[in-house]
Amino acid sequence: MIISVIGDRIKESPYRREYISKHMGVSRNTLSNWCTGKTYPTAPQLFKLAELLDVKVDDLYEVKEED
Repeated sequence: MIISVIGDRIKESPYRREYISKHMGVSRNTLSNWCTGKTYPTAPQLFKLAELLDVKVDDLYEVKEED
């Protein structure tokens, strides 16, 4: 199972969610959905977000083995 850790990466960053949503051109609700894994960014959005947060795209998700 793949789990979004976008919210964790944002908390670790120096940026506020409001700034990130404006930078990404998405609503705060959309950003919140990305953080909770309810929805996912498109591939271009993932690369833009990773660049902003100074992480690799792989760092935005974790693989968790199912029980």
